[in-house]
Amino acid sequence: MTGVSPNQSYEFYEQFAERVSKSGLRPYYAVEQEMDLRVHGIKPNEAIDLSSLVILQRLGYDYYIKVNIGSTSSGTGYSSVSAAEQRELQSGYGTKEENNTKASVVFELYSTSKKQLIYTLAATTAMEAVTIPSKETENGYRGSKSINLSTTPIAVKKAFNKGVERLLQACQ
Repeated sequence: MTGVSPNQSYEFYEQFAERVSKSGLRPYYAVEQEMDLRVHGIKPNEAIDLSSLVILQRLGYDYYIKVNIGSTSSGTGYSSVSAAEQRELQSGYGTKEENNTKASVVFELYSTSKKQLIYTLAATTAMEAVTIPSKETENGYRGSKSINLSTTPIAVKKAFNKGVERLLQACQ
């Protein structure tokens, strides 16, 4: 899995393996199989091609799934908008700062028997800040304070879990 640390990658694999095993499939972690795959000419961290799919089929693998972290962005932890700034925003002047933590995870499922990509899924998560109105008012407008305690790794995990669920539903 590209885009995360080796430890996070293995944690995601364990979660994936547990859920997929319940469906009757037996997943293998490419990192654990890397030496055997390399002996047969497959480089797990590179793009999959037709010859790799042929070799994987010969080795007894029915499917190959590639998981990548797509775009991520971290929201600001805390922001404050004064009553005057709120008035400007509602009047169409100025722009409000984006305070969401976002992540997307892309799943590509290849069939070794069909020797092609058979399913692609991009799961995206946006974790929004909690906004609380402040006591400050000016000309009928009220300021606000926002706090976002989510982190990019939490958003990635949420997107990954959402993607695994949708992948299993689509492949039943």
